[in-house]
Amino acid sequence: MKGSLQVKHGTYYVVVNYKDEYGKPKQKWISTNLKEQGNKTKAKEEMRKILKNFDFNNVAVKEVDKTEDILFVDFLQSYLPIKKQQVEPVTYNAYVKTAETICHYFKNMRLKLKDLKPYHIEGFYKSQYDKGLSGNSVLKYHVLIRECLQYGVRNDFVLTNVADKVTRPKVTKFKASFYSVEEIQKLFEAIKEHELHLPIMLTAMYGFRRSEVLGLKWEAIDFENKIIKVQHKVLETKVDGKRCIYKSNKLKNETSNRILPLLPQAEELLLKQKEQIEMNKTKLGKCYNEQNLEYVCVDNIGRLILPNRLTKAFNKILAKNGLRHIRFHDLRHSCASIMLANNVPMKQIQEWLGHADFSTTANIYSHLDYKTKINSANTISNVFDFNIDKPKQEENELSTAEIEKEIQELQKLLERKRQKDYEM
Repeated sequence: MKGSLQVKHGTYYVVVNYKDEYGKPKQKWISTNLKEQGNKTKAKEEMRKILKNFDFNNVAVKEVDKTEDILFVDFLQSYLPIKKQQVEPVTYNAYVKTAETICHYFKNMRLKLKDLKPYHIEGFYKSQYDKGLSGNSVLKYHVLIRECLQYGVRNDFVLTNVADKVTRPKVTKFKASFYSVEEIQKLFEAIKEHELHLPIMLTAMYGFRRSEVLGLKWEAIDFENKIIKVQHKVLETKVDGKRCIYKSNKLKNETSNRILPLLPQAEELLLKQKEQIEMNKTKLGKCYNEQNLEYVCVDNIGRLILPNRLTKAFNKILAKNGLRHIRFHDLRHSCASIMLANNVPMKQIQEWLGHADFSTTANIYSHLDYKTKINSANTISNVFDFNIDKPKQEENELSTAEIEKEIQELQKLLERKRQKDYEM
């Protein structure tokens, strides 16, 4: 427990900083009744007495009493700062947006945390389904609500987590789109003179995430040892409602940090980019933005290429050149599908893409791994390698020649009948 001396309205106050029995940080302002002018020494002495005699238990009991009336939406909002300490800013912003939707639905209900029931949560899920959201999207709300209530259970705000009694939103298995080799070649031909050709081509070659390719630094490219390191990312996010660039060495997971061979084609592209940057610096002089010289993917005036700009440009390129629409992220899937089609083992694809575990890779690309199914079929066929005898022809069954003869006889009879009818 710590305290500090503060002045409010000309009077010294002792601000006591403590944590309640749930671990939540709290503050309590206690007046010394001493005026600011000429009383600093006395105020410090008073602060020592107040801190020594501060009745933590009595304050904690009062805090518990207040939780009886806390609204669900207020409790959810109070949980967000705790979540902020556990995740990166970009992820936290996603939680904030998710919480806004939840609070908008429950706000007018004035529903207390202790009165929250499973049917309340299910009603919220239904409202989102009615808006056309998929189970994958509704699951994000479920995750936040459950985490929040689980925090409430751990800290004795509620006895049980009612979200566990709700049917978990069903997730639709993701089926990735991808370009064939021919389509990739057409794309490369269409963008070879485009200002943003480098991040697009590198993504298709290496299966980078968008944040990874835009976060490539020159220090990560080892031209001598022919390797390229994935160790930095660039994202866009919001801080206090304003869009800003977020740079970090912390990638999506530990396996995202990886070292890959420097492909000859990639090396050629990167060396040309180096030359282009030097030319642009010389040509533009002081007008060239030199704040991003450490980054590989910059535009012609030295600005860092932002994620949204890259995505929008990619979509325009596809539309302009009559190419099949895919997401920018699908270039990553295209890289994986090309490796898979050329007999690269799934485990190696996992390591190349930087997936956290093998199951992630298998779940996304197993439907493309048709060659392994052919191998399995051949194995089974070889095991059950035996001849199946054709059924013997029944003795009274007519041969093909006999059947044809019968048909000819019938045709002659029909012809004679038609002739007789005509004469009559």
